[in-house]
Amino acid sequence: MVLVIDECANILCCTVKSLRCYLNHPESKKLILKKLQGRKVETTYTDKNGMKRSFFIGGLSNEGANVIPAYGRLSKPFNISVTQHYYAKHRIRLQNPYLQCIIEQIPNKTESFKENRYYPMELLEIVKEEEDEEKIPNSNEIVKITEKLSKY
Repeated sequence: MVLVIDECANILCCTVKSLRCYLNHPESKKLILKKLQGRKVETTYTDKNGMKRSFFIGGLSNEGANVIPAYGRLSKPFNISVTQHYYAKHRIRLQNPYLQCIIEQIPNKTESFKENRYYPMELLEIVKEEEDEEKIPNSNEIVKITEKLSKY
């Protein structure tokens, strides 16, 4: 699997360190969203239950992980940045804390998007489409299987 940060750097033909500057340009951001929006990604870390979270990319943030509040609209003393959250909860120190985040959009009951969750690009891997969809045998394979079963 490929890290999202590496895929973005490959699309824009730049290094990971210069990716932040490229993503501040609107045309570069549109190109990244065009290529990655709707693709399935998975976290590189596990939660306390040992599970990796997977979701579809819903967007790209405007600010870096050091500025985005991790807990929504909570007031300042109770809310921390995404960078601080990953260090406090997962003991992960981000290599690129100023880089924009990937957005997971959580729909509410009326299917309008109510909540956004932010994930640093360096902690996400793109799930390959072959792994994403279960392999369904085509009609030729089904015919061959039924012929073999009918012989027995």
